[in-house]
Amino acid sequence: MYDNIEKFGEEKVYPAKFDTISGKIGFERVEIDLMKAGRIPSNQIYLGKASKTIVEYDKERITIDSVVSWINIPNLTLSKLYRFRVYTQDEFGNKSVPQEIALIPYTKSELTTIAVQSPRIFASPTTAVLDWANNISSILLTYCDLRFSYVDQTGQKHEGTRAENPRIFAGNLKTGDEINVDVDYRVVPKVNGIEILDTVILKQEVSFYMPSASTTFLPAEADVLRKNGVTTFNAAGVANIKKLTFPIHTQSLQDLFYFSNLDEIDLTGGTLFEMTTVNYNNNGISASIGGGPFLPYVRRSGNMADVNAQFLVDLLENKMVKKVKYIPHSLGIDHLIQPYIESGLVTLVNTENEPELPLSSLITGQLQATNWKIDLVKNPSSYPAGNNLKNVIQVIPRDRAASFIFKIPLEYQFNSDLYPYLNFKVFAPDKSHFPGVYDNFRAIWPRFMNRLWAFPSESPYGQELWQPGKTDNKLTDSQLGKWVDMKIDLSLMKNKHNRVIVINIGGEPAITGGYKPAKDIVYYFANFRLSKN
Repeated sequence: MYDNIEKFGEEKVYPAKFDTISGKIGFERVEIDLMKAGRIPSNQIYLGKASKTIVEYDKERITIDSVVSWINIPNLTLSKLYRFRVYTQDEFGNKSVPQEIALIPYTKSELTTIAVQSPRIFASPTTAVLDWANNISSILLTYCDLRFSYVDQTGQKHEGTRAENPRIFAGNLKTGDEINVDVDYRVVPKVNGIEILDTVILKQEVSFYMPSASTTFLPAEADVLRKNGVTTFNAAGVANIKKLTFPIHTQSLQDLFYFSNLDEIDLTGGTLFEMTTVNYNNNGISASIGGGPFLPYVRRSGNMADVNAQFLVDLLENKMVKKVKYIPHSLGIDHLIQPYIESGLVTLVNTENEPELPLSSLITGQLQATNWKIDLVKNPSSYPAGNNLKNVIQVIPRDRAASFIFKIPLEYQFNSDLYPYLNFKVFAPDKSHFPGVYDNFRAIWPRFMNRLWAFPSESPYGQELWQPGKTDNKLTDSQLGKWVDMKIDLSLMKNKHNRVIVINIGGEPAITGGYKPAKDIVYYFANFRLSKN
């Protein structure tokens, strides 16, 4: 009987096993984690009598002379499913129960299936710009940076690196030649939208032909160029242009690229351009605002996109223009041109300290709503005496939300970085005009916004309304019956696209029976101006 059971008499010993297994893929490698506690040093791991870690896959066997919490397995060059068995072993060769996992590494085969989007190419007879206007990263990869190289017409090799929002300016190229720019992108590939462990180099060549002097280019701002005297849109047609002027509302400076002989760029509008105009007709009110020279306190609505302003930086960086005139914050490109302000290539235009809000920008509140109604007289024949009064207006509220409005066209916003205060003078009647609920009409309530509610399509930024408290600027007894200076802090306007100032009288109180004062409340305002201090 003992002879029959002797072969089953040996005891099988199993060392402690790893408590989990999970994997991550890299480029021709994988990493496998083996412990729920995470990646910890071997000297902090205790798995009974286990002393080695064994990995088996295909016909390969890897032995590690210690118990480890994770493993890196390299040289997985085939694009296939690998099945990994990982177990411990003690000093007598006893094996633990294995943990198993199947993984497919990222290999050269997968790398050949992805590509980076091609750049935009702008080429003149001797220079070229390559830029990637859109985000290079995609569902297939995450872009890190790139290295590029090209050879100019003298045979000199040019190399460089670019990080976020890459842009390559190539000069001294030969007209008509084929240009090859070698680009090595450093990217992290993705599998099912998840990044792999490793960064890889993706090599792509960008090839294009240089145009001739007679090759027509497509301008981004054709009307602006025509205003500057450009009639032929090719290199030969613009060769003699030494100065270009752009209006403050210009959308792009891309066309600068095609002008190789510029001495000066004027970004203030100069004498060539005027402000845009806009016409209104609502609630029986017709009005036209804008036109005329650029007001000192206006700037472009929203910042010009960096990619559209970079063409100016290219010229400055390569010393291809001698002088640039710029009003601070007017295009929102100050961060790009700051180094050239310091070097003197860019001259900042000094605007006046307290420019007036012209009466041509003033509209009665009835344009917005009937309960904003007022009687408005610009430059009345008579008004209370005062010192240095300009642009006097007479305002008589005719409803509980009585208001008047200063507006600038939708292409602009107030340059609050340059002009952080609103100053004006106000004259209110004596106290007898403010009995009971009409005491509210001592309050001057400024409101700042992107658009009037009656015109919702006028601001692509939505409504960025802000306002002081309704009673923050309420006139006291001692301020009635005389001219009073008011100063409104516009610091909350920063980073907003405000282009409308509403001056409300009274704060819109509820009045039983409607607005019916015993005596007309006659106000006078003067000297509306934006101020640097």
